[in-house]
Amino acid sequence: MSETFTIIYVMGGIIAALIVAMSLFFIFKSVRRAKEIGMDMSVIKETVRNSAIFSIVPSIPIVIGIGIMMQYLGLGISWIRLEVIGALQYEIIAMNQVVTPGQVITYVTVATALVIMTLSILSGPVFNAIFYKRYQHRLAELQQKNEHLMNTLTGALLGGLFSGILSAMLVAGIFTIGTPVVAKDTGVATYGEVTLITFFASCLIMVGCGLCMKKFGWKWMESYALPITIVGALVAAYFAVACFE
Repeated sequence: MSETFTIIYVMGGIIAALIVAMSLFFIFKSVRRAKEIGMDMSVIKETVRNSAIFSIVPSIPIVIGIGIMMQYLGLGISWIRLEVIGALQYEIIAMNQVVTPGQVITYVTVATALVIMTLSILSGPVFNAIFYKRYQHRLAELQQKNEHLMNTLTGALLGGLFSGILSAMLVAGIFTIGTPVVAKDTGVATYGEVTLITFFASCLIMVGCGLCMKKFGWKWMESYALPITIVGALVAAYFAVACFE
C-alpha cells in the first residue's frame, strides 16, 4: 500500500544519500588523518578493503528483513527503517506490536507501526547526544587509574552477554526438540533441532577458521572468519529446515 506514495521513496532516497555522504566524509577524514600520523598507504587500503568486504555478509539479514516487512508495510517504509540504525530482530518485534499476519492493513496501521519503530530506536542517539562525551571521559579516567579493573569489568560484561545469548539459544533448542513452536505473532514455526544444528555448525566453522589461521598461518582469514561463519550457519539452517518441515 505504501508503494503508492512517491514521497516515501523520495524520503528513502534522501536518507540513503545522507548516509552515503556521511560515510564518504568519514572515510576521507580518516584517510587524511592516517596520512598525517605517517600510516603506510598499503595498510590504509587493506583496512578499507577488508571493511568493505566485512560489511557485505552482515547486510544479508537486512535484505531478508526488507522482504519480510514489505508484505505488511510496503517496500518504501521497510527500506527506510532498515537502511539506518536498528536491527532486523528489533524492527520485526516493534512492527508486530501493531501488525499481525492476516490483519487488514490500513493507513492508520502503517503510520502507527512506523511511529513505534522510529520513536523506540531514538533512545540510543538521544543518549549519545546528551551523555556520551561524559560517559567516554569517565571510561578514559577509569582506564588510566585502574586498567585492571576496567579490563575485568569489560570482560565480565562481555562474558555475561555471551552467556545470556548462548543459554537462550541452547535452552530454546533443547526444549523444542520434536515439538515445533509456532509464534502467535508471526505464525513462523521454530524447530529446536534447527536451532541446535545452526548453533553447533557456526561453532565448528569458527573453530575451523581458527585452526586454519594457526596451522597454515592464514592471517588474512581474521577478516573473513565471521562472514564465513555467518554464511555457513545460514546454509546449515537452510538445509536443516528442509529436513524437519
